[in-house]
Amino acid sequence: MRLFLLLFLITGFYQPAQSQDAKLRNKVVGSLIGNVVDNGSGKPVPAATVSLFRIDMAAEAVSQLSDKNGGFDFEKLAPGYYRLQVDMVGFAKMRIDSIHIYTERTDINLGDIKLNSTTAALNDVVVYSEKPLVENKDGKVIYNVAESALSNGSNASEMLRNLPLMSANPDGTLMLRGKEPLILMDEKPVNLNGQQLTDLLESLPANVVEKVEVMQNPPPEYATYPGGVINIITRKGRIGIYQRISVSGGTRGEAAVSGNFNYRSSKLNISSSAGYGVGESIGNSWSHRQNIYRDSTNYFYSESRYNNFSRHPNARFQADYDFTKKSTLSFVYQGNLNFFNNESNVLYNNRDSALNVYKASSRANAYDGTGYSHGFSSSYQWKGKNPVEKLQVYSGISFSKNLNDRDFYQQYLQTDFLPTGLDSTQLQITDNYITSFYVNLNYNKPLNDTGTIYLSTGSSYASNSYHNILNTSFLRKTDRIFVGNDLLSNNFYFRQGIYAVRAALVISLSEQVKLILGAQAEHTQTDFQFIKGNAPDANNAYWRLLPNFTLRKEFDKQFNMSFVFRETIRRPGITELNPSIDYSDPYNIRFGNPYIQPSLTDNYDLNFSYAERNFNINANLGYNRVKNVFNSIRTLADSGKTQTTYQNISDQEEYQASIWSGITLAKKLRINVSGGYNYNKYSDREKQLYRYVDGGTIYATLNYSYSPDNLTMIEANNRYTSYAGPQGRSRSNVNMSLSVQRKFFNKRFVVALAAIDPLGLQKYHGYTYGTNFMIESNSVSNTRNFRLSLSYQLSKVKIRSNLNDKQKQDALDKLKHN
Repeated sequence: MRLFLLLFLITGFYQPAQSQDAKLRNKVVGSLIGNVVDNGSGKPVPAATVSLFRIDMAAEAVSQLSDKNGGFDFEKLAPGYYRLQVDMVGFAKMRIDSIHIYTERTDINLGDIKLNSTTAALNDVVVYSEKPLVENKDGKVIYNVAESALSNGSNASEMLRNLPLMSANPDGTLMLRGKEPLILMDEKPVNLNGQQLTDLLESLPANVVEKVEVMQNPPPEYATYPGGVINIITRKGRIGIYQRISVSGGTRGEAAVSGNFNYRSSKLNISSSAGYGVGESIGNSWSHRQNIYRDSTNYFYSESRYNNFSRHPNARFQADYDFTKKSTLSFVYQGNLNFFNNESNVLYNNRDSALNVYKASSRANAYDGTGYSHGFSSSYQWKGKNPVEKLQVYSGISFSKNLNDRDFYQQYLQTDFLPTGLDSTQLQITDNYITSFYVNLNYNKPLNDTGTIYLSTGSSYASNSYHNILNTSFLRKTDRIFVGNDLLSNNFYFRQGIYAVRAALVISLSEQVKLILGAQAEHTQTDFQFIKGNAPDANNAYWRLLPNFTLRKEFDKQFNMSFVFRETIRRPGITELNPSIDYSDPYNIRFGNPYIQPSLTDNYDLNFSYAERNFNINANLGYNRVKNVFNSIRTLADSGKTQTTYQNISDQEEYQASIWSGITLAKKLRINVSGGYNYNKYSDREKQLYRYVDGGTIYATLNYSYSPDNLTMIEANNRYTSYAGPQGRSRSNVNMSLSVQRKFFNKRFVVALAAIDPLGLQKYHGYTYGTNFMIESNSVSNTRNFRLSLSYQLSKVKIRSNLNDKQKQDALDKLKHN
């Protein structure tokens, strides 16, 4: 019934679109717009002669003059192939060929057309091509979010899950080829960790993003990050004012409203957004644990249900100012608030070897909290006369706080699950204060006039300060007063400082072969200071030298291959280091280890890339040797409770293979397929001590987009992940999302209907093995959601000329005489 309803909604949504298309085909509705700017100064070029020629049939050229903002606008164009030519005294002639206007793509925005001075260049000729949803370019897989129907009503976290080669762990952590990536925004590191990054991605509307670049093998400045790099590029807009408001709502209890305001002139670009969203998540899980002792075996069963509700206001402001075409200053503010109210109920029962219940209890958990994050960043970029020479300075500071009040009420039950009359109440109040600061300096210095040899250098410093306050108390039954428990409370500071300096020599041995040789030296200082707690102060400091090597060969314009070696470092974060004991599940407690060491990885990657107009493929083979790896270890105590913490173990080997392919079957239909396999091999010592099991993680994604006409987009994503950990495996089902988007009123009003997991729920089923226990677990999340999104553009896209007919004719006459 639900499937029938979904198909009915989609077909019903599309039927009016078909009738509207039939009308449009009988009309001449094509348009072509853009801006003419000076490539040297970045300023608009007014009164330039812009001519449009029909090249597939004999027809007279149509000409007009650019307005004071450099804008031009051709309307009522018949379908066909066109050539655009721009002439202006003092500038080289610019010609753009093969502009195709057809029924499915009638309106084209060429953006900025940059004119070079007559002394700087000969006449320029450009062949126009459309942007696909996913493309392979310069060693990057680029996801053009602005072309995606799924971006409406979704957030950045949902958007990243749909990227090629991306997957997610059972705990929701985003992974690129099986490892956690570094996140950049507009080429600048966000410098956020854990919950801060999660709050940012979940609160950032996807419609403020222009595109996302996936770099499996990062550039020299980020070569030491083990998980690759994801660069989120936000929308900058075109010259003029751009305003948009969006609202969305879903059947899963979610709703969001956001607004965007962009302004762009020749030197100043301002982009801002603000939004407010609410979300609800419902699910259940069960776990069956077998405890194996020398002389006996028993079982521990648990069943739980949860309901999580959150509200997250957000705001973002960015200003970019071009002092010259080669010098730019940027400022960004990102603010996020998070209010959450989570509840869960768990039923525990102990069973003997015959599965008879001999002990039982229930536990009600209530989490109520607030959090905020305010981030300020700035950057300066300068480019020299040689295109290779470039100076970049990034800096930023962020402040965040999270307050979490957790109430635990446990009721003890008889074997028939009736109350015994005994219970306990525990209260945990946690305050986290985080201050982060970073500064990065990068400089590329050409060593010859052609720029084929240059030195890439840089240095960086990052500081993170955490203040964690945990107060635990129990309800005393005699007088109904909460009494503090110092053994389960702590108050500590954690500080981490990382200083790095790097250098890389980039040599173009020929037009087809490039060699990069580099190294980065890092010094890390960590410090734990306990004001209250059951752990002593701890500190650690270490230097690491991390080399990297890249050899890239371009056989032709379509096919290239590269071999990359880099040594990367994985440092333990606050999650792995925090010694605070998490008692949310009293039978499965968790805590960190402040004494674990970082792990180093030797990465060897072989990449193949082939790209042509209708077919792209990117493949990777990799081998990694991880030294002094740290992992979570789960053990069973004599009391029947398990505890999970982190420890350094011996070396580990990883084998990787991944592939992405984009196929254009027709102008209306494109398919993108990606997948990968990561196989982990552990040492005999870990297999014997902890029952580690060699295993592989599989992830696969299928994306397809269909544009039956210029106003309609249909897009779908399917993904599957089977995650293998050192002590077990968790398999998921196939997750699916389907979206239909339709534009109305000259494309200013957009309606989108999305179905997320319309055929089922998100499920994980897994097994965990220890030396004396085995756990089978299952979790189900209610991700089924039907979302309706509405978006309206308040300002017009097209900028019309401000010159009257007499002014236009005078300018044309003046141009002819010159």
